[in-house]
Amino acid sequence: MSGQTHAEGAELLRVTDLVKHFRPPRGARRDGPSVVHALCSVSFSVGPAETLGIVGESGSGKTTLLRTILGLQKPSSGQVLFLGEDVAQRRGKRARALQREISVVFQDPYTSLDPRMTVADILAEPAQIHRLTAGSRTAVTLLDQVRLPAASLRKFPHEFSGGQRQRIAIARALALDPKLIVLDEPVSALDVSVQAEILALLNELQRERQVSYLFVAHDLAVVADISHRVGVMYGGQMVELGPTGQVITEARHPYTRELLAAVPVPDPQVERAKPRMLQRQWPTETDGLPPCPHGDVL
Repeated sequence: MSGQTHAEGAELLRVTDLVKHFRPPRGARRDGPSVVHALCSVSFSVGPAETLGIVGESGSGKTTLLRTILGLQKPSSGQVLFLGEDVAQRRGKRARALQREISVVFQDPYTSLDPRMTVADILAEPAQIHRLTAGSRTAVTLLDQVRLPAASLRKFPHEFSGGQRQRIAIARALALDPKLIVLDEPVSALDVSVQAEILALLNELQRERQVSYLFVAHDLAVVADISHRVGVMYGGQMVELGPTGQVITEARHPYTRELLAAVPVPDPQVERAKPRMLQRQWPTETDGLPPCPHGDVL
């Protein structure tokens, strides 16, 4: 996807200096740190009809970032603004409105769908939760948009392949016509050929519905294939952020360069000549990652 960015000031989501710290259980403090810096001064924005890809290894802070954006946990400091309103300050009806405006597609299509519900019930559930009217025609339209036949409405999740289940999950995410969809490792559990189909579908849906994506994954190649801009997370910090083409061809941070080196190349000689990923235990200043300046914020 091209490296186009949203117009200045036309922001759907803005994350500013986001900090989230956790205090480990008492028994774990003897051998480990007294405070875990899950997020440290993370800042970025997402514009209308834009895809921002967030890439990073396990433990980089991606899950904590998503939970804070979705309002599932409060930040230690910093702000998450959605349509100019602080997510952490939303209460009552405003908090429920956020659930309609931001949808989520989860990683595992085998566990994210209730096996006891038909597809028709799965697609109708979001409207029922928010007490909105939704008919069978809406469900048929949603299935058509994700390229599944109307006959799928009568079936249960176990009757579908992994890729088809993820299409159903995407249809459910579209049910309330959200402005932003958070995609949490949406293709990592799928075969490579199916991954390509799902990514192509997401691109089509974005063009048709002008929805924005926050696409989170550990695979830089997958993220780069769908994103307008890419952010690289390491040790709770956003160590690199920019247009996709620029991050891929002009990576500045050592960790980003290592992620690029980890992408497989079909030429065995080129693959053998590539530098290997370092075995890291925890980020240090020698990695180009300064210590979190908000160590006492809890």
